[in-house]
Amino acid sequence: MLRECIGNIHREAKITFCRVPEPEKWVFVVGCYNSGTTLLRKILGSHPQINALSAEGQYLTDQLPSDHEIGLSRMWVKREDIYRLTEMDEGPDVTRIKKEWGMRLEGSGSLILDQTPANAARTRWIQKNFNNSYFIGMIRDGYAVSEGISRKANPVHSKNGWSLKDAAYQWSRSNEILLEDSDRLDNFAWCKYEDLTENPSVEIKRLTSFLGITDIDQSALKRSWSVHERDTGIRNMNGESFGRLTGEQVGIITPVIECMMGKFGYEIHLYD
Repeated sequence: MLRECIGNIHREAKITFCRVPEPEKWVFVVGCYNSGTTLLRKILGSHPQINALSAEGQYLTDQLPSDHEIGLSRMWVKREDIYRLTEMDEGPDVTRIKKEWGMRLEGSGSLILDQTPANAARTRWIQKNFNNSYFIGMIRDGYAVSEGISRKANPVHSKNGWSLKDAAYQWSRSNEILLEDSDRLDNFAWCKYEDLTENPSVEIKRLTSFLGITDIDQSALKRSWSVHERDTGIRNMNGESFGRLTGEQVGIITPVIECMMGKFGYEIHLYD
């Protein structure tokens, strides 16, 4: 307990004297879980002009609810009441968030990048409180995402796991809010997981242009990346997720996601 108390005192002192970072731009990679946000953060974070947080920002501050700690890993929609924020909400302590993040920055890039999927619910609040903020919204096929959320949260993060219906609703609602709020954001760009993995050079160049920085070193697009404890090159893994779904499971997912799938131009799978 003494060590913990000393650690807390040291942390509070460090926060107190840490300067508030003032980057040229704040960059936020947002989107539903299992949509490729971690991969995109790591790729963009390799750019010398971008200083990316080493982990999701929600885990590096005590001001934002951590989905793991409140038992909602990959499932923030079950507590939308505490996640959803707009410019009308006062929200958490912004200065403290910036200081806590700033303490953990190691690079010298002029842009600071955070990747927190749950920020899809609070982009308008972020825009109000983080000057010159840019948002990249990741979108991925709803069947693949639903399968991934259900599989990865079972049994590690939830005793009984999340049902496919729950996972599908997380995908649908997350993207519904992001689509609705994106019209109110000054700097917003969509990025499809399928485009990123199938033609990374074109997609990353489009995103670096959006951010107003130089193109990324092409070697970064050919190397392996460690994403969720798995090392792999940039490739589309939807086929593996589709292959794990039975016809019955497709039938559970489809009614939940078909409206949003249509809005993003994805194919609806037939089921009995």
